[in-house]
Amino acid sequence: MPTARQGSLLELPELNPDADIAVSMDRIVQAAGLSRAEAVDRLNAAARRFGVRLASGNARELGLATFEKWLNPKEADYVPSVRALNLFCHVFGAADPLDILARSHGLGWRVIRGEDAKLLEWARTEREIKALRKRKSRIEAEL
Repeated sequence: MPTARQGSLLELPELNPDADIAVSMDRIVQAAGLSRAEAVDRLNAAARRFGVRLASGNARELGLATFEKWLNPKEADYVPSVRALNLFCHVFGAADPLDILARSHGLGWRVIRGEDAKLLEWARTEREIKALRKRKSRIEAEL
């Protein structure tokens, strides 16, 4: 069960991050140097490969018009599903949209990867080593 904690004013929940996610996705597509049609083709190919459904209703594939709406922060009625967002991040090698979603809870959650994940593991190991040294010193003092 989650525990309640006091957040700072900078960590207030933004439980409707749809517009920020749309802007982030648009920037990612632009940075990839692909046309929107090429991006849709990549997403549909990955969706077939991984068995992820991107479109709703009877549509078999994601259409360009829907994709355009996903990338438009003013189209509140058209947002990708969590599975579609996950696939988008995989296809473009970008975690920013998922990070926006995680941070939206105001609980200090973040998406980290690569070197940051290794740095976090190193810091936790260092903290554990420090605690073990302190424990060792206390035991030695008792001997």
